[in-house]
Amino acid sequence: MTNFCTATIRQLPESMGTTTDRIAFKIYHTLSVFYHTEKTVQPYVFFIRLPPFSHLIAMTSVGNKNPNPITKARVGKLRDVFFENGIDAYIVSTEDAHFRHRSSPHDSRLAAISGFPGSIGIAIITKTRLVLWSDGRAFNAASASLDCEWELYRKGGPGVPTMSSWIKQELGDSVIGSCPTFLSSAWWRNFELSFLKSDIRLQAIEVDLVEQIWTDNRPPESTVTINALPTQFSGRSWQDKVRDTFVEMEKAEVDVLVLSDLDECPWLFNMRAFDFGYRPHFFAYAVIERRQNSARLYLHDHTSILTRSPSDPDVHITIMEHLNTDENGNCKPRTEDNGPDDTGACTVTDDGVKSCSVDTDTCLEVREYDLQAVVDDIRQASSQPQTRKVWVSPYCNHALYSAIPEVKVYQAPTPISITKAVRNPVEIKGMVDSNLVDSAAVIRFFAKLEKEIKQGKDWTVFQAFNDVLNYRKEIPYFRSPAFRTLTGSGPSAAHLYNLPTQERSRKITTKEIFMQDTGGQYINPGTTDLTRSFHYGEPTETEKEIYTRVLMVLADISKLVWPKGRTGHDIDVVARQHLWEIGLDFSHESGHSIGSYGGVTEGPAKISSSMSTFLSDVPLHASIFTHDENKHHFPDPSEIPLEENMFLTCEPGFYQVGKIGVRLENVNRVKSVQGLKFQSTTQCQFLGLEPITLIPFEPNLIIYDMLSLPQLEWLNAYHQTVLEKVVPVLKEFKDEDAIKWVLERTKTVKRGS
Repeated sequence: MTNFCTATIRQLPESMGTTTDRIAFKIYHTLSVFYHTEKTVQPYVFFIRLPPFSHLIAMTSVGNKNPNPITKARVGKLRDVFFENGIDAYIVSTEDAHFRHRSSPHDSRLAAISGFPGSIGIAIITKTRLVLWSDGRAFNAASASLDCEWELYRKGGPGVPTMSSWIKQELGDSVIGSCPTFLSSAWWRNFELSFLKSDIRLQAIEVDLVEQIWTDNRPPESTVTINALPTQFSGRSWQDKVRDTFVEMEKAEVDVLVLSDLDECPWLFNMRAFDFGYRPHFFAYAVIERRQNSARLYLHDHTSILTRSPSDPDVHITIMEHLNTDENGNCKPRTEDNGPDDTGACTVTDDGVKSCSVDTDTCLEVREYDLQAVVDDIRQASSQPQTRKVWVSPYCNHALYSAIPEVKVYQAPTPISITKAVRNPVEIKGMVDSNLVDSAAVIRFFAKLEKEIKQGKDWTVFQAFNDVLNYRKEIPYFRSPAFRTLTGSGPSAAHLYNLPTQERSRKITTKEIFMQDTGGQYINPGTTDLTRSFHYGEPTETEKEIYTRVLMVLADISKLVWPKGRTGHDIDVVARQHLWEIGLDFSHESGHSIGSYGGVTEGPAKISSSMSTFLSDVPLHASIFTHDENKHHFPDPSEIPLEENMFLTCEPGFYQVGKIGVRLENVNRVKSVQGLKFQSTTQCQFLGLEPITLIPFEPNLIIYDMLSLPQLEWLNAYHQTVLEKVVPVLKEFKDEDAIKWVLERTKTVKRGS
């Protein structure tokens, strides 16, 4: 633990000091180490980017040898305004106003005050102390980035006090300030609950103190162009989507709906923009009133956004024309009819979208993005006597929540979050088509990579990280990577976030497993996410067994059928069982929902039996509140029933720190399953998964005798589908090497191969 000004490791409490716990560090590099909690078994060995034995770390005083004078000065300025605001301490988190953890540079408030580099963190600044709780994935980087004054806790670690408990123990009779704009309503109310029987009071600071003092070198707000998503790509007009939303609001006896989650307005209003790197979303709020048949959309620099020429070559109208407004955002219905009817629907055939209608009579109002204006709008709408309930997201910030009278609050996943997950025919075709051509593009790269590695040419993971993009760029509807490609080889593949740089880039060789997790965004509309692992030489028996077991669980969950109404939690065990048989597991979800030209990880559902994800290795509330205090919590995506025409990934894997990483991942469509032997006698509806990622697996790593007959049949059928669907696409590119690569890997196999 170098570069620490002081380094104190709090040992496990005696109550946690079982023999298994205390010898855990001795077998850290074995295949499975577990720390047992009251309800779960958490595989601490799989946390990445932690120094050895850090799963035993509870707290450390950390610091950089060269303290950052900028963050130190900002902390000083922050403390200087405590008195005038009547507070003794201030809470700052990584979340922005939309509960987005990976904030834009402009909104990286915790980083600005501390230098914290991670996406999951929350801190309290007192008059004399600086304390931060981070999840495991940023713990090591945080310990190297924060100044000596900071105390760092690993959120969810053994013996770590909750933030609420720490405040009550260390601060006593105090006023704790925080900005309700940047704290979720659930967390705000939990803090109030925690402090209820103490002398501590939580005080709302309406204008965030960090924003007040962060006047030096703050990155500007984003000014990206927002493009309309034509109905030929969205499948339904935004007007019809709004009318559908009115129906769902009436079912719930709700009159006002507030949209604050950043994946909702882009889908509802058929608009896309890359405000956040690879997610085609933008900052927005919307207030929808059912009784008034009205909607108000709040956008940054709205008059400019409305009148800008589109930046996408397949979009030919401005946002003003798309939303039927004037240049100032006022509702202005047009009279011309651009379609065969006024339903806003599209006709879809195997050859594509044939016709779409356009509703020019319905419009909305566009206003300037300003949280106080949104709060005033909500307060006005909720104050009307005829307003029964106001619907807000579980993730909404407390400023929005507190604008609504308590008796009128309806807080639950919004109808948008559920509706957008079940795709319409155009979205289904777009997902299938984009994943097909994306598979072909990635196959072309994999074929070239293997050929050149075996020829002895030098390749690094950084080169592979970049080169796959070139093949996607040849696809007309491709718009962007879906995320920063994760690429690793050997030990570097064991990191879930294996993001190479030119300076830190391992060579790809014939002596270890190469893994790449990559995806793309397509306007037609589709989002892709796939992972494959390869070995270009002579793998060890251990490498082959681990790969084969990962393939076995992928095959099992891909051919699974289940009764309608089951959740991702119900089926998660199938994606792990063959790893569990030999004492292995992985510390992320088995699969997640994926958007359509949207977020690569979008709600509402996931396949998991824990709250850990690729974003965080522990639940977001871990070490912030005690179990009893976490009364107001976020919905568990693994408890959302899986519905026909949802799309989810399946991505089992295994990661041994410092040695090996294996993951296999497909995007799948949830489909209806018919013709089961006794299905007619039960009248039950059954669902299953249909893979739409079509890339062969690595025969060099498969022990075919380990596969059951059903697993072998699934593998052969999958490879036959790859052969039939992908080779014609590769022929269009005239890529003979890629065709040969597919043909060699899709041969029918049997035990003993």
